[in-house]
Amino acid sequence: MPELYTHPLFVTDFLDSLAEKGRAHSTITRYSYDLEDFFKWMTNDLEKDPFTVWSTLTHEELDTFFLYLMEKRAYKVRTIRRIISVTKQLAKFSITTGLINRHPATIYEPPKLTVTPLKREEWLSVEEVNKLFASVSSDDGLTENQLLARPMLTTRNTWLLTLFLSYGLTLQEVTRVTMFDIQFAQNQLRIPSSQDSTKSRMIPLTEEDKIQAYAYYEHIPEPVRPRLHSKDPFHIAFDFQRKTYHWSYEQDHPKALTEIATQKMIRTEVQRAGLRKGISAQHLRHTFILRQLCLGTPVEEIQRYLGFSSALSLDRCLLTLDHLLESERALLTP
Repeated sequence: MPELYTHPLFVTDFLDSLAEKGRAHSTITRYSYDLEDFFKWMTNDLEKDPFTVWSTLTHEELDTFFLYLMEKRAYKVRTIRRIISVTKQLAKFSITTGLINRHPATIYEPPKLTVTPLKREEWLSVEEVNKLFASVSSDDGLTENQLLARPMLTTRNTWLLTLFLSYGLTLQEVTRVTMFDIQFAQNQLRIPSSQDSTKSRMIPLTEEDKIQAYAYYEHIPEPVRPRLHSKDPFHIAFDFQRKTYHWSYEQDHPKALTEIATQKMIRTEVQRAGLRKGISAQHLRHTFILRQLCLGTPVEEIQRYLGFSSALSLDRCLLTLDHLLESERALLTP
C-alpha cells in the first residue's frame, strides 16, 4: 500500500498563512492539491526529501515539471499558469520567512494564454542538428576522466537525441521506454498512450537507428544490462564515479534514466556543441514537427504519428510555419 502523503512543515505554514489572510477554503484546498502533486513528482524523480528539493530547485527542473503537466497530462494553459502562481507564492513566502534566500520560481514566466508562434530560439536548423550530433561523437574538449566513460555515453546520447529529433518523442515517452517496448527484430518502438495505459502506438525504426539502439544496448555491461522482453527500463542512469550504469537493488533492475537527468544530458551536449543555452527536449520536438510540416507531411498524419487526440496540439507549430520566411524554412530541411 503506498505511503500517504503529508505536506512538509514549510508548506503547511504557507497554507495556514493564506487562511490567516482570509483566502477562500476552496482556493487553499486547490493550492494544497497542486503542491502535493508538485512535491510527489519532484521527490520521486529527484529521490530527495521535500525541503532539499525545494531549496535546491533549478529553473530547468521547473521546466521539466511543467513540460510533464503539458505533455503527459495535457493540462490547459490556464491550469499551468495557476500552478506556477502557487509555486511562486510559496517561493516568496519561503524567502520572507527566512527559509531560503532566493528561488527560481519567483522569476519563472508562465506560458501565454494566447497561441503565439515559436521563437527562432525554440527550434534547431539542420546545420545546428548536424553540429550537435557531430559533437556527441567527438572527444573534443573532454577531460581525461570524462574520456574513460565517453564510449558508453556516445552511443546512448546519440540514440536519445535521435528519438527527439527524428521521431518527435516527448521527454516522458523517451524515459519510459522498457525492454518490452523496444522490438529489435521488427524494427519497431512501442509507445504507450499517456492517456490510456492499455493503448499504444507503434513507431517504425530505420535500420540505421535500430542498429544504433542495439549498439547502445550492447555497450551496457552484462551484470547491469536490462533483460530482453522484460519491463526493465531501456534507458539507464549512468554512474560517473564508477564509470558504469546504475543498478537498483531495491527494484532488482537497472536504474531508469530520469526526465531531469535526460534534460541535463541535452544541456551538456548542447554546451559541448557550442550551441545557444536553453535548448531542451521540447525544442528538439518542435524541430521534428516543423521539419515535417515543411516537408509537406499532412497535419492528420503528424497528429496520428505523435498520438495527439486533437490537431489543436499542433496549432503553435502551424502558426509558426505561417510566419516563417522562405529563408527560415530552408533552414529546417536538408
